[in-house]
Amino acid sequence: MHPHSGVAVRARALAVLAALLLVTAGLAALAAPARASTDVRLKLSITWIQQGENPDDDGGDGDYFPEIRIGDGPLLRKPYVQDDVFNPSNFPDPWVFTQDTTVPDDRTTVPILVRLWDYDDGTNFGDDHMDISPGNQDDDLDLKYDIGTDTWTSPEDGITPGQERITGDGDPNFPDTNDGVAITIGIKIERLSPLPDTDGDGIYDVIERFGVRDKDGSMKFDLKAMGANPCRKTVVVQIDFMTGAADGHSHQPKDAAIEEVKRAFEDAPVDPVSPCPYPGFTTTQGVDFVHIAGTSVAESAVMGLDANYRAARDANFSKLLAPYAHYAIFAHQLTAGGFSSGRCCEPNRGNNKDFIVTLGGWRTVCVAPGDNGKLDTTPASTDAKMGEDLLVGSNRTCDTDADPRTDDRQILKKGTGAADADVGTVRDQSGSIMHELGHALGLAHGGADRTNMKPNYLSVMNYAFDPGGIPTGPDPLPRRLDYSRSALPTLDKGQLLEGDGIRDGEDLTRWRLPGGNPLFGPGTGALNWNDDAVPNDPNRVAADINSDDDVCVLAGTDGILTTMPSGNDVREGDAILNGGDACNTAPGPGDTGRATLLTGHDDWGSLKYRAAGSPDAGAPAASPSVTEIGFPAVLGAELALRDFYDPDVTATKTVDKPEALPGDTLTYTVLVRNEGRGTAADVKVTDTFPDGTTAEQRLPDIRAAAERSATFTYVVPCTADNDSVVTNKATVAAKNLAGGDEADTTDNTGTAKSTVKAPRLTLSAATTPEANAGEATTTTLTVRNTGGAAATGVTLTYALPDEVYYSTALDQGSGPRPTEVSGGTLTWRLDPVEAGATATVAFTTRSSLLVTGGTEQTGQAKVVYVNANGCAYDPVTASATSTVTEVAPSRDPRPSGVWMAMPALRTAELLARVQATDTRFDGADGSTPDGLLTQQEASAALAPPLPQPRALRTELLGAYLNLGSRRINAATAVRGVAMDRIGARTVGAAARHARTVLTRPPGGDLAAYQQATLALIEINTGAAERY
Repeated sequence: MHPHSGVAVRARALAVLAALLLVTAGLAALAAPARASTDVRLKLSITWIQQGENPDDDGGDGDYFPEIRIGDGPLLRKPYVQDDVFNPSNFPDPWVFTQDTTVPDDRTTVPILVRLWDYDDGTNFGDDHMDISPGNQDDDLDLKYDIGTDTWTSPEDGITPGQERITGDGDPNFPDTNDGVAITIGIKIERLSPLPDTDGDGIYDVIERFGVRDKDGSMKFDLKAMGANPCRKTVVVQIDFMTGAADGHSHQPKDAAIEEVKRAFEDAPVDPVSPCPYPGFTTTQGVDFVHIAGTSVAESAVMGLDANYRAARDANFSKLLAPYAHYAIFAHQLTAGGFSSGRCCEPNRGNNKDFIVTLGGWRTVCVAPGDNGKLDTTPASTDAKMGEDLLVGSNRTCDTDADPRTDDRQILKKGTGAADADVGTVRDQSGSIMHELGHALGLAHGGADRTNMKPNYLSVMNYAFDPGGIPTGPDPLPRRLDYSRSALPTLDKGQLLEGDGIRDGEDLTRWRLPGGNPLFGPGTGALNWNDDAVPNDPNRVAADINSDDDVCVLAGTDGILTTMPSGNDVREGDAILNGGDACNTAPGPGDTGRATLLTGHDDWGSLKYRAAGSPDAGAPAASPSVTEIGFPAVLGAELALRDFYDPDVTATKTVDKPEALPGDTLTYTVLVRNEGRGTAADVKVTDTFPDGTTAEQRLPDIRAAAERSATFTYVVPCTADNDSVVTNKATVAAKNLAGGDEADTTDNTGTAKSTVKAPRLTLSAATTPEANAGEATTTTLTVRNTGGAAATGVTLTYALPDEVYYSTALDQGSGPRPTEVSGGTLTWRLDPVEAGATATVAFTTRSSLLVTGGTEQTGQAKVVYVNANGCAYDPVTASATSTVTEVAPSRDPRPSGVWMAMPALRTAELLARVQATDTRFDGADGSTPDGLLTQQEASAALAPPLPQPRALRTELLGAYLNLGSRRINAATAVRGVAMDRIGARTVGAAARHARTVLTRPPGGDLAAYQQATLALIEINTGAAERY
């Protein structure tokens, strides 16, 4: 071989032409708007030269040298080499050309010119242009190197993409004499510089802008059209899916599930690169999730990250796409009869970024047992019992209503289920995608660590929120599908400040104490970590708030796990995990138990993007659990959230007195019991009293199955009728711990009734209907209590008619005697008169002898009473009427002297009639008046001497005795001078006149006394009567 460094004239001319072209291009660039371009460094190696025939006539081997231009670079040469077959890339000065070039914004290819010359001196008329192109009448290779596919093509030259050995077809004497001799050349083109990845997601800008292309340049995956953006991070996932199940279900991801994942990534707090060097791309915050709809895989009961998985991936996952995308399969179940949601990451593809989602068996529970753990509902239609669950049958639809007589729980609404049975809901699918993809992107169940169930880690990676998302409030408020957006403060389980909570203001968080049900609370404000009676304890408290963490043992500070698992616990990477029942393994020397410090984590800010251009492309995925969360745990978590915010308060009202008196104070007790599963807050009891007025009481929070009471008092009004019912109604209202209204208010009202027992008195009065003047008439007063309670303070009065006389001494009735006689009113104290009892009084009265026949005399009876509480009632009245009769007089009045001399004529009855007419003679003998006129008193009144006024009283008494003995009547007419003088025309009138005169002092009007006395003498002697 003989290297030669001469430069041909033609080379210089070509260099000048290239310079002119560069100047022209520069001027054009100055005139056009600035556009982004890609700077790359390419290396072209010529690896083989094989002579077919010597291009020179002198025989031997040719003297070959290359001429290369890469992109917009200069023509590059190497010294010629004389040989027929050789690999020039192995020379000390190898035929290797390196050039920095710029790829314009609107293309992905770099033009590369390859020429081969046979060096000739001047005697052979210049260098010969060798034919290395299979194209007719074309000696050069005009290649286009695609920086996206890292391959080269030249359709006009007729070579296949990436073809490394190329033989010209021979174009003799083209373009000049001795040119066009065919020869074989070997080439290799490499990109030495990394491609720009503006947003750092590992997908080169050129791929995101121009798509993934085949070697021939044809589009395979137009990522830009699918949403990729070179200035905003992009994650690409191809998802294949099982189909062909006997019952017709398909595991193809639901469109809505994919849209949920896209939206979650779209809303991510990840800043774009702004300004974007490429026009037409958005620079809003977020991440682009690109879903490549995969192909179907035959349904099988079980698939893991196993050979079947890898076979499907090999068959369906384009090797062109693989460097930039994750691969997943939606399969049926991970293990036979298992309910795990999936697994990440398949280890046999270099970057550990592929996963599987398995939702077979999910959403098939129609009715679940209640708190007793036993299913008591009878299945309907094709529904079938499995264990203690009632599952949908062959029609994939829930046909059974939970028996309302049991505590069984309705999980699926009757008539629904077919859309989700064995494939999961939209959120089951979207959440499982994000969870398993999160592992591939470097997230563990605690963000940066394995510790699960951390209340301060609000991420779908946390089993507390997998796959449903982070609750924004109680159901039915939506749950937020998201990775953690910030690293919340660390929680020290031994030194928790309840007032601090987790210091996140948007969502609900969840924690669980050993042996307890899940607890929930707002991200902002205090959290009752230890679930005691002091919800915002100012002191630090200790509480195992992630007691359902699946981690049992962690590696120590050296990162090496030395402890061996016990029981069914399982070693997974640098941790020992709970095998499904409880932790059975204690940490060995150097290792630690469950974390006591629960750290927050910023997921979005920590994602490890796994595409080929990322520095994390080959990084290990975060280690998941051996078995991801299963449907029983998910269903339990959903019910726990629903239950926690589902109080059901009931009101039961009692009263201390089922029977009450008017004026009684009734004490009502309202027992408020929480029959729900969640704590009742803001409990308000409104009591509506029988009169329509209300009162309110606030009660402290009431936990599930607990009760509190409120008391109210009410005074039964005195106006309440006997046997009326007073009804008191209490209504309780409550909210859940998030401030939402109680869902079921059908049993929030309680009533209590009391029957009023009040006295109700009736009064009747009866008397002798007819009696002669002065004769005894019997009056009977009957008081009956027709009410339900005793009447007390019962006072019965009887107002005597005019000219009717009563005295106990003359009373011939059966009694009882009046308690008091005052004026013309008789009073009895009958207290008490029990319910249903009757009180009767019977007494006699006498009318005055001066009452004329036919006169009606009506007495007025009245009873007043109260009840035991002093409630007064309207008086009850009655009346009794008796008519005074008269008999024909015997017309033989006797003078007063006769009545004096003959006491035998003065019978007790006669004296009683006189007493009833005029009481002035009672006590005439100096005795105490007692309502009874005795013989002694009569004799004293009749005895002489008879000065005035004794003379007039004596004659008046004589007139009464004549009237009482029916010798004359009050209506008997009288005439005479004396009568004329006093103006009397009847006996009664004359007697009344005398009574009037007796009211005057005798010394002042002696004549009147004399005239009145004379008139009565005329009557008593029979001189004045006219019959």
